[in-house]
Amino acid sequence: MVINPKGSKMILGWCVETALGLIFDLVDSINNKITSSKLKDSLVENLSDYDISPRRVSKMLYELKKNKYIEYREGDSVVFTNKAKIKIIDRLVEGKNSDNKYRLVSFDIPEIFRSNRNNFRRAIKRMGFRQVQKSLWVTDRNVGNLVEIAAIEYNVSRYIAYFVSDKSNIDNHIIKVLNDEQ
Repeated sequence: MVINPKGSKMILGWCVETALGLIFDLVDSINNKITSSKLKDSLVENLSDYDISPRRVSKMLYELKKNKYIEYREGDSVVFTNKAKIKIIDRLVEGKNSDNKYRLVSFDIPEIFRSNRNNFRRAIKRMGFRQVQKSLWVTDRNVGNLVEIAAIEYNVSRYIAYFVSDKSNIDNHIIKVLNDEQ
C-alpha cells in the first residue's frame, strides 16, 4: 500500500478543520467561553456515538495545542489562535449578513510571496469576497477582523489595503458581481 503524502496532508487538514468546527460549535453554544476540562467533557459526550475514548479526545486537544490551533489562557479557558480561525473561516463568516456597505480589499503582493498571496486569496474567497478587478475584491459582509487575521497569518499585511464604503462609482458593477456569484 502506497500512502500519498499530499493526500494524507489533505485528510489531516480535514480532520483538524472538523475538530475545530466541533469545538467552535460547542464554544458557541456555551457563550464563547469554555475551560479545557469542560471542553474535554463536552467533546467526550458529543463523540460518544463514534466510540472515541476520553483518552483520544485528550490526545486530540493536545495535538491541537501543540500545532498551535488552540491556546489555554488564564483561568484555563480555551481560545482559538489565528491559525485556527483561518481553518474555520467559513463558520466564522456564516452569521455575518449584509449591512449595505461594501468591504473592498486591494492587494499587490510581490511574486516572491506567491504562496502567501495564494493562501490569502483563498482565505478572502472563503470570507465571501468576489473579484471586481485584477486585485480588487468586494463583499457586503463585515469581515474586516478576519481580513486582518488572514493578512497577519500569511505575513502580507503591508501589501493589503482594506476599505469600507457606503457608495462608489461602480455600485452597479459591484451589485452584479455579488449577485452573479452567490
